[in-house]
Amino acid sequence: MREDVIEREIEDMLGLRERREKDSDLYKIANEVFDRTTKETLAYLHRRGKVEALYGVISTGKEANVFAGVDAEGNRIAVKIYRTYTTEFRRIWEYLAADPRVGYLPKDMRKLVFVWTRREFKNLQRAIKYAVRVPEPVIFRNNVLVMEFIGDELPAPRIKDVERSLEPSDFEELYDFTMGVIERLWKRGDMVHGDLSEYNILLHDRPVVIDWSQATVKRNRMSVELLRRDLRNVINYFGRKGVDVDDFNDKFRELVGI
Repeated sequence: MREDVIEREIEDMLGLRERREKDSDLYKIANEVFDRTTKETLAYLHRRGKVEALYGVISTGKEANVFAGVDAEGNRIAVKIYRTYTTEFRRIWEYLAADPRVGYLPKDMRKLVFVWTRREFKNLQRAIKYAVRVPEPVIFRNNVLVMEFIGDELPAPRIKDVERSLEPSDFEELYDFTMGVIERLWKRGDMVHGDLSEYNILLHDRPVVIDWSQATVKRNRMSVELLRRDLRNVINYFGRKGVDVDDFNDKFRELVGI
């Protein structure tokens, strides 16, 4: 497809019908991260009705940006777009190299990001299989992952965003939920999230765990260290909020069987 045609298609998706709208935050961020590969991928998903429009930024990061949007049927979606060239190359490579589910690793950074995107899609599917509430994955292609939108008119907040408004009983319930996620993943799913914290749990009708790119399986040589990280993050955070938390060493030994 000709580049100018793709460019117009992307501008339609962003609602940039008037030049003045190009001053919007959405356009500035999109212009920063939408390289040719990303534009071609979005155009492909657009033609297939998976991404009709993008209308807001949910989050930005060094590795990826997440946009709010709708599909061709009007369903609200979240679109995670990984940067095809990122300073996180070494970290991504190390995680993928240790994952026994991943075979050959391309040396090209752009293609490595495609593998990373596919892995997050598969991680979301696996988490759902073991009854962990996550954004339901819809489709992925190259560096773009389309998921269920979590929220009402606005995106659902993270625990960290609303912690000052939470009651002690809320923290107790959230602690039980989060420890339940860790145990269910490890014991039933042979899996670990690897970055579980107050920053990666959304509060909606019920808590939703997000950011699954670094999640991996138990047979990964890094899995025990990632489990240790999740336990420490969760126990330390909720302990500071006054929750009667588990002893870290006891809980770790219980899970790993030592």
